Amino acid sequence: MKKLCKLLLLAAVLLALGLLPFRASDVAELIPVRTVVITRSGDAYQVDVGQGLKALGKTLAEALDRLRREAPGEIFFRTAEQVVVTRDAADVVPQAAQSPDLRPAAGLYLTPDAAPDAEAIAAFLSAHPADTTLARVRGELLSGRTPRIPTLRRTEGGYLVTQ
Repeated sequence: MKKLCKLLLLAAVLLALGLLPFRASDVAELIPVRTVVITRSGDAYQVDVGQGLKALGKTLAEALDRLRREAPGEIFFRTAEQVVVTRDAADVVPQAAQSPDLRPAAGLYLTPDAAPDAEAIAAFLSAHPADTTLARVRGELLSGRTPRIPTLRRTEGGYLVTQ
């Protein structure tokens, strides 16, 4: 009992001094992400989450970290419902599947076309969710299987998802 009281007292002191590892965030500064679009730009990956927010990095983790630092508020990647990877950046799929920053339940799509606008594609992909998630791809990669990732194709009237 004495130990518990000491721990609570220590936590109260640390909280009063602002030394606890919890971060407070102003709700007005939160930036939820619906769609993450990953493309290749030279020898770097570009991550686009819409709202004019883009960043480059040699690895996916570096690009996500740079985007987090440069965003005008606190960006939430774990709210992303889908991740779209262009064909030229397909080698990033294992990094995306293992990324602690991205939501494991996010649907994953490959596109042979130019990168779609993250905001414009969000509603379409929400209406046509993928069976293939980042968690499923991670499991398949860990078991040595090649994951089947749906393809997002641009058509004259919009988009089409094929297996």
